[in-house]
Amino acid sequence: MPFPSPFKRSRQHEPAAFPRSILDAVKAFYAIERREPQYKPKHREDRKSAAHSSRHHHPQHATSARASARREHRITQLPNEVLAHIFVLGAEEDVMFPVTVSHVCRAWRYIALHTPRLWRRITLDSNLTMWGQRIQHAKACNLDVQLVPLGAMSHLAYYNYVQLCMHVVLPYIHRWRSLEVRFVGYAPFLWNAALSGCCGHSSAIEAPQLRDLVLVYPENDDTKEYMLFNGYAPRLRRATIQGIRLVWSPSLFQNLTYLDYTHHGFTRGAQAASEVLYMLQVCAALEDLRLSFPWRGDTASRYALSASFSRTVHLPRLRKLALHVDGPDVPPALTYALPHLSLPVLRSLYLVSQPAPRYTPYADAVFPHLRTVLKALPRLPALSLLHVSHGWLEERFLASLLALLPYPGAPHLTLTLEGPQLSHGFLAYALRTAGRKLRGLALVRTERLTAEGVVDVLNRLSGTHLQSTTHVLPALSALYIRDCPGLDWRSLQWLATVGIALRVWEGGREVDLRYARATKRARFP
Repeated sequence: MPFPSPFKRSRQHEPAAFPRSILDAVKAFYAIERREPQYKPKHREDRKSAAHSSRHHHPQHATSARASARREHRITQLPNEVLAHIFVLGAEEDVMFPVTVSHVCRAWRYIALHTPRLWRRITLDSNLTMWGQRIQHAKACNLDVQLVPLGAMSHLAYYNYVQLCMHVVLPYIHRWRSLEVRFVGYAPFLWNAALSGCCGHSSAIEAPQLRDLVLVYPENDDTKEYMLFNGYAPRLRRATIQGIRLVWSPSLFQNLTYLDYTHHGFTRGAQAASEVLYMLQVCAALEDLRLSFPWRGDTASRYALSASFSRTVHLPRLRKLALHVDGPDVPPALTYALPHLSLPVLRSLYLVSQPAPRYTPYADAVFPHLRTVLKALPRLPALSLLHVSHGWLEERFLASLLALLPYPGAPHLTLTLEGPQLSHGFLAYALRTAGRKLRGLALVRTERLTAEGVVDVLNRLSGTHLQSTTHVLPALSALYIRDCPGLDWRSLQWLATVGIALRVWEGGREVDLRYARATKRARFP
């Protein structure tokens, strides 16, 4: 009798249809998947307890096993939309965060792959294959493109690397929401490698979605002028430019509200000032401006104030202006440009410079031509915040600047002073005529100032001895102290009793004065 082959199966033994219990199980499974697309696998212990209860048929154990299987982490109860929003916020801090969350579990991977905003940040480096895949995951979402600077490469290798990185994202230029290109060190023609694909006269290189543009290369020596995006980026609102010459077309930059501009340095004096004034005339909608000119060792003869621009540049919306100086003196181009500005609603003025090297005499750390700047400053009728730091800190310049500010009839000005040269004598001289205008005084990173000196300055501003007088209205309403190691702020907590609010920061954090132990009152002898 021949034996049947084990690989063959008689049709008469096959079931005509699936049992009803199996069909019900499959239907129930897919119904659950439709209601809750998250995949939540059971824990190993839950599977063991379920198998043990099914073998021994104990109803109580079965009930407890089913209850333990229902115990899940609370994060699995969050809606997918909430988890997706959390993932997007995390991706703003860490560019590799989308990859991390997509490897946690199947449910999170499903959410990550179906959230295009999670993959919009493209930080180009040597792993170009991964960034190409992330562009595909972003689907039709706008892209935030960033080129990571590299070091320890030859000039030719660096040039080729930049071209290869930009070649990956150039086909999607119409989807760029932001572009950030920063170069560290020197290599020739890097701007040509990075921006050659963005220049031309074709609608294919226009950037209709671009909102933020950052181009920084301090060591650039290429004088070529670039016309970006065919002059069309109607949504561009923020720009940071340093070390590059651009064609400042109105169709590209007229809608800017924030501009951080450092002049390229290929022109000097009146010519550089004329270029900047034309740029500002194009950007009439600016609300926040940071302006800087590189130091080129100009002689004193270049500081003559002559009209280098025929018209006045009116900035009706500008509320914040920061003038940065990186060299040992104020560049002449700044003194040429300032007289031609009209700033009717300017609220905040920042005069900023780099701190002088340690052990530099205080007299040498001050800019020599501050008097020229004082003559060039335009009228500031709405100024309410003045920040002066380091090389700008000269008592005669500060006293004259405060005297030029208008007095609207009530204290309105908050003055911030930052630098090691602050002392009791400096404050007493610089603030001698500013008592009626000052509303708040901030002292930042000073080492020579003491609590007793601060009390004497407050007494001079108020015209009376605050520590011995009751029911007196002080000139200041707020005093801010930030990182001043030589100033014992604990001895100034009594100022709150006379109406002067005291706020202190140490190490970048604000001190809670409710739990600070007060010391003996500071009094000026």
